[in-house]
Amino acid sequence: MVIMGDFLGKYALGSGASWFDGTDYENPEHQKNMLVSVEKMVREFKDEPYILMWLLGNENVYGLACNADKKPEAFFKFCNEAALLIKTLDSEHPVAVASGDVLFLDRFAKYCNEVDAFGMNAYRGEYGFGAYWQQVKELINKPAFITEYGCPAHAVGKTQQEAEQAQADYLLGCWQDIEDNAAGARGEGNAIGGFLFEYLDEWWKAYEPGFHDSKGLFAGPFPDGYMHEEWLGVCGQGEGGASPYLRTLRKSYYEFQKAWKK
Repeated sequence: MVIMGDFLGKYALGSGASWFDGTDYENPEHQKNMLVSVEKMVREFKDEPYILMWLLGNENVYGLACNADKKPEAFFKFCNEAALLIKTLDSEHPVAVASGDVLFLDRFAKYCNEVDAFGMNAYRGEYGFGAYWQQVKELINKPAFITEYGCPAHAVGKTQQEAEQAQADYLLGCWQDIEDNAAGARGEGNAIGGFLFEYLDEWWKAYEPGFHDSKGLFAGPFPDGYMHEEWLGVCGQGEGGASPYLRTLRKSYYEFQKAWKK
């Protein structure tokens, strides 16, 4: 199954805005262009048997060629409008949003009645997502999921084997938290899943596509305290000589394989 998404103006995609100016969620022309993009997506794919749900945005609340960080009310009001449009075109699939952690969750609760589920991109550590499930349940009482969670398989001061074990421990801790909060489990009962980010390393993330860069791009709750974005895969590409065809399966791949066969 596939969750099909539209960036809803993130990175200026679909709005007609330039990257420098960014999407303005109060701009009528930008709104019109984005709704055209959403409608095109739904009409093209709504009858495909693999569609699970529709997803709006990608952590737009952090900004980056859009002003949802500065105008969150306008953004979530527009999300609601887009969700309503989708439901007029397709009554068979739910609509969700991919937000940035729980930033402006109160605005979502106030303005997004037509959105059926709340998703967040979140990197909080090996123990999962803390009070997230409770916050969503208490504030909006809708299904919740994780639209990105991940951990690099590289860590300064660790051998490659140690780093891959740390990645596996981190990812399985996150997955266990999702399972613990699913319906019928011991937690809040509102978790519907999560997107593991990601399957394969992306060598372009640190801006040198021909080199598997190991520098930390920003600090965070990771095994060595830094995000190494080119090492997020549960599969690697070895030393790159056979790329893009080689797949080197890491410890985390096999650990998930065991966990999901239970």
